[in-house]
Amino acid sequence: MNRRHVLKSAVAAALAAPIALNWQTQAYAATSAAPAAQPSRTGRRYNSGAYPVCMSLYCFNQNINSWIKGRSGKSAPPITTADAITWAKNAGCDQVDITAYFIPGYDTHTMPTRPTSEIASFAAGLRDHCDNIGIGVSGTGVFNDFADPDPSRRNLDVQRTKFWTDIAAILGAPGIRVFSGVVPEDIGTEGGWEGVTRARIVPALREVTAYAARRGVEVTLQNHGDMTATADQTLQVLDWVGDPNLSIMDDTGYFRPFQAPTGTDYNWYRDIMKVLPRSTSIQVKRKPAGADSDGPMMDHQRLFTGLRLSGYRGYMPCERLWDKDADDNPKNQPTPPFEQVASFLAEVRAGLAASQADPFEALAQAITRAGQSGGFTHRSWRRLANMADQAGQAFARNQPAAINAHLAGLQRGLASSQGVTSDTARTLQAQLDALLLPLADVFG
Repeated sequence: MNRRHVLKSAVAAALAAPIALNWQTQAYAATSAAPAAQPSRTGRRYNSGAYPVCMSLYCFNQNINSWIKGRSGKSAPPITTADAITWAKNAGCDQVDITAYFIPGYDTHTMPTRPTSEIASFAAGLRDHCDNIGIGVSGTGVFNDFADPDPSRRNLDVQRTKFWTDIAAILGAPGIRVFSGVVPEDIGTEGGWEGVTRARIVPALREVTAYAARRGVEVTLQNHGDMTATADQTLQVLDWVGDPNLSIMDDTGYFRPFQAPTGTDYNWYRDIMKVLPRSTSIQVKRKPAGADSDGPMMDHQRLFTGLRLSGYRGYMPCERLWDKDADDNPKNQPTPPFEQVASFLAEVRAGLAASQADPFEALAQAITRAGQSGGFTHRSWRRLANMADQAGQAFARNQPAAINAHLAGLQRGLASSQGVTSDTARTLQAQLDALLLPLADVFG
């Protein structure tokens, strides 16, 4: 069955049975482009291929909400969900992440506020729109709190997630992302992090993940500075749930110490890379320590070099956020933040381009060029270029100790005052550093 036929069949079923979304979605889900399986970590190749650039509609969160809620006056200028998707296509994006927030009828605290048939029809229309303009759908998501002390609230969020999972199937979204939950006030009396996670979060995730599997949709758990603040916590939750239909949405802006307000001074790059082997999507942001933090901007070359070293092949939605009190926040602007989002996408593309060449080969070639042009006073450059080549071979064999040994020897050679000019040493050391940092992130 082709995509459009399956989609129309799904909508027809929804209209016929608006109380429950129980149509078949397996055939439709099979037509969605899914990421390739993660490669074995016993052998590696540097991923020099192109990554599809995906834009998260949350970039226009305030603007789309102004349209959905009919706001005017001092609110952010409105833009429709479909128009935001069109803008993403015109901005050169290959895919778009359509968060369920931007479908009329979505509500964080209740079941949907509009008829099921109307919501299903709107989602089908978005899928048709994406098909017509030639842009893929990388995923969708809901807001939930599976750590809430109130069991009725947790059950509501389970039912809400199931409903929007069915809508995800109509959208053609391969996955629906969920959160673990806000750190509850009673965590100190309920067995701490482990007690709350095992008693509340794990059972809820098992239920929604099993349901999603029957609909042909994967559940992705997004770390969010909450009950999954660290890589270890996020991975532990997956282990406890024990369902292969649950993976990770690797949020690059939300790793931090447990219960810390931001990730300032935290080694977020290490955590980003640690969860990659079990991630099917990675959300790229500008500030790794959080949108409201005073921390540095993301080093996209370092981030993407790490992704390429890891062999990551999943989705990569890009999400531009603002400090809520910043003057350039969309709520303070006369037009939607098209230029700011376009600038962010340009930063992402620049980082992808800068990281595309195999860094081991590039380093060996740079040393060779320097040697042939007089940057070295004798033939030591041949030995150093060979070290870079050997480090690349050790990487392909997944031998971290050998990689480190070869690159350490190369670093000592560049630091020596004999045989290399100072300008050449500085240039090559900078290139070596650009490899050493992401290597440490990936291998730990």
